[in-house]
Amino acid sequence: MMRLSDREKQILKTVIQEFIDTATPVGSSQISQKAKIDLKPASVRRIMASLEEKGYLTQPHTSAGRIPTSAGYRIYVNELLKKSKLTEFQEALIQLAIEEYDGDVQLFMSKVSTVLAKISKQVGIIVTPKFYEAVLERVHLIPVSATRVMVILAVKDQQVRTILVEVNHQVDKDDLHRLARKINQRFYGKTLREIKNSFAHVMSDLKSEKTGLVRFFSKTADRIFDFSRYENYWLHGTNYLMHQPEFTDVQRVSNLIQILEDKEHIFHFMEKREQPPGIRITIGQENELAPMRDCSVITSTYKVGDILGVVGVIGPMRLRYQKVIPLVEYMATAITRKLGMT
Repeated sequence: MMRLSDREKQILKTVIQEFIDTATPVGSSQISQKAKIDLKPASVRRIMASLEEKGYLTQPHTSAGRIPTSAGYRIYVNELLKKSKLTEFQEALIQLAIEEYDGDVQLFMSKVSTVLAKISKQVGIIVTPKFYEAVLERVHLIPVSATRVMVILAVKDQQVRTILVEVNHQVDKDDLHRLARKINQRFYGKTLREIKNSFAHVMSDLKSEKTGLVRFFSKTADRIFDFSRYENYWLHGTNYLMHQPEFTDVQRVSNLIQILEDKEHIFHFMEKREQPPGIRITIGQENELAPMRDCSVITSTYKVGDILGVVGVIGPMRLRYQKVIPLVEYMATAITRKLGMT
C-alpha cells in the first residue's frame, strides 16, 4: 500500500463514512463541508484525484463523485477506524440468546445467527466447531444388549459423544473392557480424525484375537469416529441483502444467496478463517468466492474446549465496520464463555 499524508487519510476517511451513510458517490463539495480540515473544494478535488490514482477511490461515472475501492476500505479498517461500543440493549439481546442455551445446539446456533442479523441488519452466520479435531482422553465400551455396544468418547475439556453400534455377534463385558483399555493405550492424545484414519493400521496386530471385536471395530472405525454429521452452519438475514443498493441487480443477489446456501463452499470458505484465531476481515476482492467480491466478511473464532468454530457477519463492502467488528468480537467471546461452562 502507498503511504498517505494526514490530509489524504482524513479525506479518505470522510469519503468512506459519507458513502457508508448515503450509498451514493461523494463529491468534493460534500467533503469540504464535512472534513475537519480547512480546504476549499478545489483542493479537496485534487486530493480525491490523487486517492483515485493510488487506487483507494474510484469514479463510477465521469460526472459522478467518488466511491471507495476494496483497497480504500482496507486502509480505513486497518488505520482510520475507531470502533464503537455495543449499546446496553444490544448486549442484553446477545446475553438473552446465550443464556437460554439448554443443550439444544441447533436452537442455540439458530438464535445466535438471528441475533447477529437483527443487530447488524446484515447476514449473521455461525459454523459449528469441527469435533473431529477433538483430542481423545478415554474410550468406554459398554454392552447395552447381547449384540449392542455403546461407545462413549470422552475428549479433552470434558466433552462427550456417544454412538450406539450393532455388533455382528454376542459380546462379552470383559472382552469390551480389555479392548477399550488397548484403544486408550494406543490412541490417548490423538484427534478423532487421526484415530479414524489410522485405527485399522494401529490395531492390525490384534486382528487375530478370538472375539472378533478388533476386526469389527476396524471395519466400523470410519463410522464410529466420523463426526462430520455434527458439522453445520446457520444463516439468517439474507432478506437484509434485498434492501441494499449494491444488490438491486436480481442476478447478483441471486448468485450471492446461492453461494451462501452451498454447504460445501461455505464450509471451505469458513475453515480458512479459523487460523490464526481471532477477528478476521476480508473486503471485496480479498474474498475468494466470486459472488462475495462485492461483500465484506467479518468473522471471529469461538472455542468449545480446544476446538474452534466461526461466527460472523456478511454484508456489502459498505458495512458499518465500527459497529459490526465489536459486535462479532462480543458474540464470539460470549459463546466461548457459555459453551466453555457446559
